[in-house]
Amino acid sequence: MTLAREIGLDELPNGCGSEIRAVRGEGRVTRELLTLGLVPGVRVRVLRRGIGGDPLEIVAGGHPVCLRRDQSRMIRVVAATDES
Repeated sequence: MTLAREIGLDELPNGCGSEIRAVRGEGRVTRELLTLGLVPGVRVRVLRRGIGGDPLEIVAGGHPVCLRRDQSRMIRVVAATDES
């Protein structure tokens, strides 16, 4: 059986896609993420990471975006997990 659990975008492996469920946090950084179109319901895919995992290069809604690790942790996505 496959279940879905919510994880931070920073936890999604390279090459994997998902859907944004929520953007956590308050203030300027959260507003900037929402302004970039990183809103619930948008499909995202992780392209690659820099050395040490920072920055994170993604495609969101068909547009390339680079995020710092702390920013990507604020974005919650769905990850499928196999439970037997």
